Amino acid sequence: MPNPSTPYARSVDEDAVIDAASCLSERLGPLGPRVKALSREYARIWGEISSDPYTPDRLFTLSEKKDVERDLSLLIRRLSAEKKKFLPPGHAWESAEMEEFAASLRPCLKRILGRVDLHLEAVYDARFVDSTRHFLRAVRDFDPEIRISSVYQALRNVWIMNTLQFFLGQKVELSDAIFGYSMIYPYLDNFIDDAGDSESDKLAQVLKLKRWLEGVDERPETPREEKLHALIGLIERQFSRREYPEVFQSMLAIYNAQIRSLLQQRETNPPHSAEILDISLEKGGTSVLADGYLVAGSLEPGQQDFCFGFGTFLQLADDLQDIAEDLKRGHSTLFSQTAGQLPLDPLLYKLFRYVYAVVERTLDASLPREQALREVIPRGSALMHMESVSKYPSFFSRACVRGCQKAYPVRFSYLRKLRRALPDKFLTNREKISDLDPYSIALMTISSRAFSLD
Repeated sequence: MPNPSTPYARSVDEDAVIDAASCLSERLGPLGPRVKALSREYARIWGEISSDPYTPDRLFTLSEKKDVERDLSLLIRRLSAEKKKFLPPGHAWESAEMEEFAASLRPCLKRILGRVDLHLEAVYDARFVDSTRHFLRAVRDFDPEIRISSVYQALRNVWIMNTLQFFLGQKVELSDAIFGYSMIYPYLDNFIDDAGDSESDKLAQVLKLKRWLEGVDERPETPREEKLHALIGLIERQFSRREYPEVFQSMLAIYNAQIRSLLQQRETNPPHSAEILDISLEKGGTSVLADGYLVAGSLEPGQQDFCFGFGTFLQLADDLQDIAEDLKRGHSTLFSQTAGQLPLDPLLYKLFRYVYAVVERTLDASLPREQALREVIPRGSALMHMESVSKYPSFFSRACVRGCQKAYPVRFSYLRKLRRALPDKFLTNREKISDLDPYSIALMTISSRAFSLD
């Protein structure tokens, strides 16, 4: 759901007592045909996209890269120094301290964003940071034992839903529905990824989730189920089933897409590329479509189109980012199916162009909010795709890697060092959100607070 990546392993429990196909919901109403139509349309768009070599609009000289690296290193040193300064127990940052420190970082961040042509201030202002701060506090209250990796997984979806609030002209804030929906799948993913649980137990859990989403009043039986049930209750508190049926139908749509992905991964013979694409588009599209409904309660056709399209390229970006993990687990995606056999260059070039095609199709350049997204989304996506190339250069041709290095604002060697250093600087030996001291939680918020350039 909030995490579009497939959470299911290929291994099959021969003693499974529940057939995965029986877990599919038939209560999608009119949204079911709409999802199928959108999936077909975006598959058509993907199929028409050229896979010829792609040259990004902006290339960076070595001098420009070093300027960005210098600013990034300065920023990280500042953050690390403040962390050491305030680590003594008992210190909790006051709001004024946070604002003062964020203000001191803002010129450096603004300079970095300007150097890389990523003008986030047009979209991501102080409201996004307030939402982040409220979310982190709500997570600690809801479950102090949740892992930090799960918090980041949920927070990513919060940011997507905040972006949709911006797109829809709504107040950007953390709502009960945003918190509830974003937190559901960290719990479910961790359980389904656990090799110690049988497939029959996993299918029984997702079947119970389906019944809850359908409105069946069934009692939770384990602490994990109590959490999941409580999160669905938060959504129901904001959106009544009678007045907003599509909210719950949209959640069942992404639920069905993930079950179909499970069925695909269980197949003995590797699925065809067209089948993989269909599942990926449906899974990613319905994920953000549900985000949209949980933000607005109802969506116009054009809004459905944007949400679904947005989700499709987020899904494909996730698949690109998770190549190694998918290969390890035996998951078939467009990228993992080819990785190690042929260079992934054509798929990467298609993905660059596909993002532009979706944005141009669904966002109106004459509307200021949508024009801001038309500028930010492709640029941010391109940087994310090139970062994936830096992680897995062996899956791409040398020419492709060189091209991405020229278009990325820092050297790939610097990026690798940065990737290794950041966890040590900020979250060493801290696995659960309860392990974070008040400063560290403030730091997670402050580093984004400085992006508020207004």
